[in-house]
Amino acid sequence: MTALPDTFMPEGPLRHQRITPLHHMEVVETGALRHLALRCAAVALLIAAIGLWLVPVIEGDAMMQLFKLACSAALAMAGVMLMAARPEAPGPEVRINPATREMTIIERDAQGHLRSEICHDIDTLGDIVLRDGLLSARCSAGQHLVTLPVTDPRIEDALKAVLAGRPD
Repeated sequence: MTALPDTFMPEGPLRHQRITPLHHMEVVETGALRHLALRCAAVALLIAAIGLWLVPVIEGDAMMQLFKLACSAALAMAGVMLMAARPEAPGPEVRINPATREMTIIERDAQGHLRSEICHDIDTLGDIVLRDGLLSARCSAGQHLVTLPVTDPRIEDALKAVLAGRPD
């Protein structure tokens, strides 16, 4: 594989020195097993909050009653928060087809249903940069399209190869 010229990827700050843009989202896989585990933990916390009152205490021990009240309130609040937790929508999926030189950005909602699918020609994009493990793309009007982390070296090499063939 041939090395890319230095002008292809300008020098940038090191990963720990750069400022992550506000629109940058890490993709987190949320599956049915994780959702089930959260629900089971929520139910266990709610049962524990109620079950705490089944434990007998010495009559007249106000401090123990207050402690049980605080613990059961904390357990109940944690259980309700876990029960109300919704899976977050993952970041956009980006598909780059080197044969047709097209970049497709696919956005899905929290349930995995398709929200939008937009196809862009790589050659007509205003700016597409792969630097410091981030792929950033802007349309010809200068509007931000996507910023995604690229952690796999094989994917990074393939992206460099596609971007190297881009006419300027």
